[in-house]
This record gives sequence, structure tokens and C-alpha cells, in this order.
Amino acid sequence: MATELALAAYRARPGKDDELLQILGEDIATLRARGHVTDRPAPVVRTGDGELMVVLEWSSEHAVDEAHADPEVMAMWERKGELAEYLPPNALTGAGVPFARWTVVADL
Repeated sequence: MATELALAAYRARPGKDDELLQILGEDIATLRARGHVTDRPAPVVRTGDGELMVVLEWSSEHAVDEAHADPEVMAMWERKGELAEYLPPNALTGAGVPFARWTVVADL
């Protein structure tokens, strides 16, 4: 069975950088515990402007829909939305070039 990767990009709200990185760890842990993502490490990268991107692997083709129907996950995502603006990955600083490079700040 093929799995799918997701690229989740964020810009922390002012003064929320540390809290955002912490909640991203909680988010991945919750998604794993609930069976929505695999155990594959989820690297977190930071752009030169401080934006973050997480690369995660969904556990199945239905995992995205199941996560959106999971009250525990939705509560986590609501908290995350209070700390950050969601971005399309192509809006990240430095994304406009082939082989974009960013600093890895964590493996979740």
C-alpha cells in the first residue's frame, strides 16, 4: 500500500515561536497515538524568516479524513491555529527554487 506525505507549513504568530514548536511535537504524538500517521520521523525545518514546515506520513489513504473526524485531533489543530498561520508550502521563504534548503530543527 502506498502512503502519502504531507507538507504542513506555518508562520508563528508574534511571540509564539517556542509554543508552536512545542505543539507541533504534541500534534505529531497525538496523530501517531490515534493511528493517523506512521512512526516515520517527521522532520521540522525552519526557513531563514522563521517559518516552519513539518513533513509527515499519513498511515493510510483514509487517515486524513479520519483525523478530521477525530475530536482529539481537531482540538489540537484548533490550538495550533491560535499559535500560527497555516501556509501553502510554496509560500515558504526560499521555496521558489529547485532543491530548496532549510535548517532542520527537530525530528518528531
